[in-house]
Amino acid sequence: MKKTKVPSLIPVLILTLITVVMWVSLDIYRAVKKPVESTVPPEISKPLTPTLDQDLINQLESRNLVDDSQIPDIVVGSSPTPKPEATPKTIATPKPTEIPIEILTDNSTNSGTTQ
Repeated sequence: MKKTKVPSLIPVLILTLITVVMWVSLDIYRAVKKPVESTVPPEISKPLTPTLDQDLINQLESRNLVDDSQIPDIVVGSSPTPKPEATPKTIATPKPTEIPIEILTDNSTNSGTTQ
């Protein structure tokens, strides 16, 4: 009897099915997890001009500068903070507990010998 080729075709079909299912599920996952594209306002994305404002530079150069010798020595200080006074600390002493005399005189439970 001849063997048919069907049993060797089944593993190939199963592996193909697994591959297609994984491929589709990963594409769906990528589509869901795709980052949201944000829009940038046009005034922010406008290119910068590389020219310098010469009038502004001339105004800065014409300003009066102050030397370190012209600046007075001003010490900014704060008022001294008062130190806390030493207060006596009270320590609470525990009160003695009262033990009934019957417990102290009962030797039958503490003897350790059985009769």
